[in-house]
This record gives sequence, structure tokens and C-alpha cells, in this order.
Amino acid sequence: MKKHTIRRSVPVDEIGAYLHGWEEKKPGFVTVEVIGKSSGYDIHAAIFTDPSVPDEEKQCAMIVAQHSGMEISGMNTVLSLGNYLAAGKGDALLRGLVVVLLPCPNPWTFAKQSPDFTFRNEAGVDEYVSFTYHGAKSGGRNPSAVAVQALIDRFRPEILLDCHGVHAEDQLVIPSLGVSAFVSNRLYNEELLAELQQASTDAGYATFSADTAETLPMTDPDCRDADVIAHFRATARGAIAPTYAYYRYHTMAASLEIAYECEAVERLVRALEMGVRTNKREVYPGYPVNCVVSPYGHVSLRAYGTTAAERRESRIELWTKRGDIGLGVAHPEVPGFSAAIVTLDPTAARAVVKDYYAPMEEVLARMQEYSGIDLTELRAMFDAQFESYASINPHDKAYAASAEHGMTVRLALPFADAKPVKVMVNERVLCEDARDGYTLTKCDNWVYVDVNIPPEKIAPVTVAAVTYDHTPLKAGIVTY
Repeated sequence: MKKHTIRRSVPVDEIGAYLHGWEEKKPGFVTVEVIGKSSGYDIHAAIFTDPSVPDEEKQCAMIVAQHSGMEISGMNTVLSLGNYLAAGKGDALLRGLVVVLLPCPNPWTFAKQSPDFTFRNEAGVDEYVSFTYHGAKSGGRNPSAVAVQALIDRFRPEILLDCHGVHAEDQLVIPSLGVSAFVSNRLYNEELLAELQQASTDAGYATFSADTAETLPMTDPDCRDADVIAHFRATARGAIAPTYAYYRYHTMAASLEIAYECEAVERLVRALEMGVRTNKREVYPGYPVNCVVSPYGHVSLRAYGTTAAERRESRIELWTKRGDIGLGVAHPEVPGFSAAIVTLDPTAARAVVKDYYAPMEEVLARMQEYSGIDLTELRAMFDAQFESYASINPHDKAYAASAEHGMTVRLALPFADAKPVKVMVNERVLCEDARDGYTLTKCDNWVYVDVNIPPEKIAPVTVAAVTYDHTPLKAGIVTY
């Protein structure tokens, strides 16, 4: 039988020089750093961005490969993307993004140039699965995983793409996105997932996902990690870097299986393009990572801020404390009116909402007594509607959360021509304002009202409500 030959790439002792070549080709736009060592080998990362644009206006896209040391097509793809950016083809992308490339975090295994060393380092540890939900495993036997975690913690990326593949020149792996042999690791925005697939298809390549996606396992059959709220991230071997990034920072992450570098670059470039446009249902350009709590769908808690940096801080704070935040609705919903209730303090929640399902009239009365603020106008707003109840998800923890970086409460109105008449949060009537008011976004026949609450106006219990005009629809049996 014929024997495979190792796929050609940059030799391990030339990786640093190869990356520094990007600095020479695109001066000022590229910074190459040594972020750690693997059994004496330097671990190099390259950071691309346009220095003329302040970093607080940018999101971060991190692209990594070679955790296991011999998936060379993944490494080659990351190097190819670096060549693309260094050639100036992605200048528009770098105005809105910090792009972090980590082509080979496990150089010791790569230096062996043998598949016999795949999935282990010098200590016999598989660096790929050397993670828990809380970070790299300790013990000093997984320097690559520690370096990768440090890079994730430093940049707290909005998206992390994990490039996998093959070791041989004439070897094939079925190109896929979000699935692989050991882990199901998918973008939590299915629309972007489909678009990445389509980018490959449009370029004339074949990628695969659907059949495997139909059989994704749960994270934990006993729901011991149900707070992760991510049943599409599961592995029998252990957690991985994207799992940690998602759990810690609400990073949108996915694995790619790569056979041919030319195909995978099409997907990666499209992924970067997604980060500089205004995506569906979003107010600002960037990846759609801002929704952190949404048990009901039409009401959600979102990151606050007008810059990418502000929204990152808010997103991470709210995501980290999501188990301590109660989010509810005024139920049943009626056309022309929508309301949400947010509780950050379990004591306040028990005092105001009590059993997590109570008449809104009573809730508002107790809220006024508890907070000492005058809710006369808000109560009149509710009194003009049908009778409703506060239905709220209970707090998982027994201590209070906070929103030191602000929060945004989204009310989704299911009419294409919905026009807000009055928007209130607690005792205040709001005007359109991105920092202390509301913003409107329209998408797919929905009108989204985002109630933006700055840190200094956060309350233990918040009620956001909107009355709106719309063209009425008729209810009842349809005849033809």
C-alpha cells in the first residue's frame, strides 16, 4: 500500500520568522508576539488591526489551529489568512476588528512531523482537551493550553474559530463547520453558520454539517451543567478552548474541519466580514453576541454601550451573572403593549414578585413601596391594558447581581409597522437615545425596542414597558 507524505508547511523553527514577515509587509498593522513556550519552542501569535482606528471601536476575532500538533491543513489555513491580511486584501476588515492568529500553539508535536505524536505533547497530554469550563487544567503539563487561555483572557474575543484538519499531503477530511469526530462546537447564531457554509459553496467547494447537526448530544444527560445553556457543546474527552471562551465570555465559537486551505480561507474571510457589518437584529456593526438572557424569546437582556469595548464589558458582566438575574414578562401578551421585568436582587425579587407569578397590579404596588419611587405613571400605563401577571424565571443563586456596566432590555414587537407611542422604565418616560433612552431596530417584520439603562440608573427591580400603534390583524379561523 502507498504511504502518505506529510503535508508541506512552514518548518517549526521558521514559524516566528514567517510571521515577522507579515510585520515587514504590512508595517504598523501587525504585531508578532511570543505568548508562551512548548518544551523549549516558542509559541507565536500575530495580531492584525488598523492602528488609525481606536481599539474601543473594534471587536476581536481569534483564529487558532494545531492544538493537537499535526493537523497541518488547519495551521496552513491560518497562515494563509495571515498572508491575505498582510497583502492588504483585508484592510477594511482591520478597521473594525482586531484579528488574532495563533497558527501553532503546540510546536513540540508539530516538530515531530509524525501522526504518531498527534493528540499528545512531550508529557503525553492532549493539549486540545486540556480545558474545563473554567480554563486550562492545572499541573504544568499543558503549556500550550495555558498559553491559549491567557490569549483568550487577554482579548476576550467575540468570535473564536478553531481550525482542524489533516497531516498528509494527499489526505482528505470532509470539510465541515461546527461538527467533528470528538466535539460538536457550533456558532450559536445559526444564520451566520449557514452563511459560512454558503461562502464555501459559492466558491465552488463542498462543506458538510447538516446530518451530524441533527444528532447533537446534550451537554450533560443529568443536567449537572445546565447553567452552561449550550447543549451543542459536548465532548466525551474533555472541554476545549472554544468551550471555555463561550462559557467565560459568551464568545461565539465554532470548529472547522479543513481538507484544502483554499476552501477554508473563503470561510474565514467571510467570518471576518460578518464582524464589520451590522447583522440582523443588531443595532451596531459587529458579531451578534449581545443577547445574554432570553428565556422567552421576545424579551431579552442585552449588552449595553455605544462602543464595542463598552458592549464587551457589559456582555461579559451580564453573562457571568446570568444565573443571578431574573427576567420576566407581563403575561399574557397583548397587541399594542409589551413589558419586561428584570430583577438583580433575589431579596427584592421575593419582596416584589414573590412567587415569580403575580398580578402586575400587585407587583407594581409592592415595587413602589419597596423602592420608594413614584410609579404612578407606570401603574397608569398598566391600568389601561388588560389584566396581566408578572411571569419571571427564578434566580438560581441566593445573592445579588449587579450591572456596573449598564444593561439593555429588548422588547420585540411582532408587527412590521409597530410605532412606539410611549416607552417607560420604572418612573421615567424615555426618548430615543442610545445611552439613556431607547433605540429602534427593524428586521423580518419585527420592530425591536431596546431600552438602554446606564449604570447609574440601574435598580434592583426594573420594569420596561412600551405602548405602540400598529395595523391590527384579525384572529380566528381562516376560510378560503
